[in-house]
Amino acid sequence: MKALDRKLLRDLWHMRGQALAIAVVLAAATATFVLSMGVHRSLTATRDAYYAQNLFADVFASMTRAPRSVVDRVAAVPGVARVEGSIQQYATLDFADRPAPVRALINSLDERGQSRLNRLVLRSGHLPRAGEPGDVVIDEAFAKANGLRPGATLDALIYGSKERLTVVGIGLAPDYIYALAPGDIIPDDRRFGVLWMGEKALEAATDRTEAINTLSLLLERGASEADVIRKIDAILAPYGGTGAYGRKDHVSHAFLDNELMQLEAMTRVIPPVFLLVSTFLVYIVLSRMIRTERTQIGLIKAFGYSDWAIGWHYLKFALVVAAMATVLGSAAGIWMGRAMTRLYAQYFRFPFLEYHMAPSVFLLAAGLAIGAAALGALGGMRAAVRLAPAVAMSAPPPPVYRPGLTERLGEAAGVSAIGHMILRHIARWPWRSAITVTGVALSMALLFATLQFLDSSRTMLDSFFFRAQRQDLTVTFTEPRAEQALFALAQVPGVIRVEPIRAVPVKLGNANRQERAAIESAMPQSQLTMRIDSDGQVLALPPAGLMLSRQLADKLAVRAGQRVRVELLGGRRTVQFLPVVSVVEEFIGERAYASDRTLEAIARDAAPVGAALLRIDPAQRDRILTALKAMPLVLGVSERDAALQKFEEMIDDNMVTMLVFYIGFASAIAVGVVYNSARILFSERAHELATLRVLGYHRSEVGIVLIGELALLVVLAVPVGCIMGYWLAQLMTAMFSSDLFRLPFAPSRASYGWAALVVLGAGMLTALVVARRVLHLDMVRVLKGRD
Repeated sequence: MKALDRKLLRDLWHMRGQALAIAVVLAAATATFVLSMGVHRSLTATRDAYYAQNLFADVFASMTRAPRSVVDRVAAVPGVARVEGSIQQYATLDFADRPAPVRALINSLDERGQSRLNRLVLRSGHLPRAGEPGDVVIDEAFAKANGLRPGATLDALIYGSKERLTVVGIGLAPDYIYALAPGDIIPDDRRFGVLWMGEKALEAATDRTEAINTLSLLLERGASEADVIRKIDAILAPYGGTGAYGRKDHVSHAFLDNELMQLEAMTRVIPPVFLLVSTFLVYIVLSRMIRTERTQIGLIKAFGYSDWAIGWHYLKFALVVAAMATVLGSAAGIWMGRAMTRLYAQYFRFPFLEYHMAPSVFLLAAGLAIGAAALGALGGMRAAVRLAPAVAMSAPPPPVYRPGLTERLGEAAGVSAIGHMILRHIARWPWRSAITVTGVALSMALLFATLQFLDSSRTMLDSFFFRAQRQDLTVTFTEPRAEQALFALAQVPGVIRVEPIRAVPVKLGNANRQERAAIESAMPQSQLTMRIDSDGQVLALPPAGLMLSRQLADKLAVRAGQRVRVELLGGRRTVQFLPVVSVVEEFIGERAYASDRTLEAIARDAAPVGAALLRIDPAQRDRILTALKAMPLVLGVSERDAALQKFEEMIDDNMVTMLVFYIGFASAIAVGVVYNSARILFSERAHELATLRVLGYHRSEVGIVLIGELALLVVLAVPVGCIMGYWLAQLMTAMFSSDLFRLPFAPSRASYGWAALVVLGAGMLTALVVARRVLHLDMVRVLKGRD
């Protein structure tokens, strides 16, 4: 082993605490990168493999009713590689032990119990048998949530007729990775399920002999999706087509894609914070080491070692720390990634989902850690390389102390002698003090930015579930109904108020931009549903024209006062040009609103009621749900409180897991920064501290010199951390928002307080560990020879 390598090992052992502190901060960056990239690649690889193996379609279309011959016409469209026509039918399931009806979506399978696209993955049991009309396969999540196994029976109301269904198998399909009931924003596996039934059986149950109402298409490589969709819409228009759409508008794919986008955002935002702090820490430690080893460097150069050998020696110190960080961070990232993957498996229905790490992720993480450490080492290496032997072996000039602004302000404030020592040392090393403050502030900023996601989620829940949604129950009908349906609901004992709502599917266009949306409407005097903007203001529906959400308006590139093209999907396929009266900031979805009269003019039908909102007597809940379940016109019933509870459970599961991770990450930064600062301060001031002890100062007074400086720097970091956290939280909120959810920036004072407490606690505990050295200071050794 070379002499410089033996020196490197001795230096690493002598500075093991500081090296480990830097490695922990770098490991946090590596862990975050491995966590997010690993989970992202695992989800992406699983999704792509699942889509490819089970032929997930590229384009989807629905219509009221079309003959099966339309499949051949669509197959002849240029760019279409494969097409399948099938039947989808919503049904109501009756569980005897529950008062509320359970909604289900039944999909048809061909005579062999299979499908050409969106193929079913059978998990247990068998496929529906020919000649057995009641055989169904149910999706796995619904089966687990309701305790169903092959052999179980279900009573279902399908297209107005009661049917007895027998569960013969349990399966999954790629088009229902994230299965949502109409109108819901989060899956509820107890209240909504996906079923698969034989084609002939579903044809008979829905009176659609040799007819279909859905199409799925697989496109040829290089085909234009927009051209294919345009031609399909023309073919399906006479059959009540509601407009074809691609994967990006498919509900299941859109939610999964949204989650992948958030993982990418986490990769872009969090690791750079740790890498920046690590770079500063390496720079401070190596710079101090080189100043301490000034004489040794001169001797080594005098013995003939080149500048390159000296520089490489100190660079290896940083590289060893980076290697330690890569190992620690990769192990932590894999452990956290597995935990996150198990969490995702609860919400996304894959036949398999394993946390898989590609070697390239580890190599990239190692490259980032090594790059950050090497960048921090360059400043110290430059000083060591440029140091001439004669200059290095001579004693450094002593610092010159003269009265300055710090002393004058301290005297005016009546600061003690110890206080002057603290302030003078901070003023003497402003750059290093600033790095300490910045590092601690970044840890607080990261923690605050994470904590405020809880505030954002609570604000969104309060706005959507408590202020905008004031109903107790939402009743969806099997098909749009006339207003007489409201009278039937109002007659149910215990129903206090009934209000109609409706959403009409349309295609909105502006120049060459087009977006699918649903125009929503409510009665003018509505009390059970409100439009709430991001500022908490209640918005009235415009008497004419449209009100668009910010997300939808941005996609269409329209502003208030401009006109948009409104094409009705289905029905009469009317086309109108309506003005955009206002653009509002909302939290959930891309939405459009209009008055009931405007919506009637667009739809031009006599069925203005798509669903109904009910306020009920809580004491009559079970009786009301039982009565609603018995009504043939009712497809399903959603309870606001149940949806709220489900949403809170999802947020709590995700947020608690992430908070645990990021509290650990933020504490790692604080501990790493404070520990390194404390060790450097102790090394530099050991002679001064020992001198103070000889002069008669008590141990506690001497300890205040060290602890006081660290405490002052950490306290100064708190307001800086609040400012940095504010902007980091704004950035993360914007990056984590999507077309499906837009998180509000609504931090509470408690989040600032908790972030400050965690950082202050981590910093002071770390400083106290180092302060123990002051209490056990060997004054004789320190005074004999300075470090």
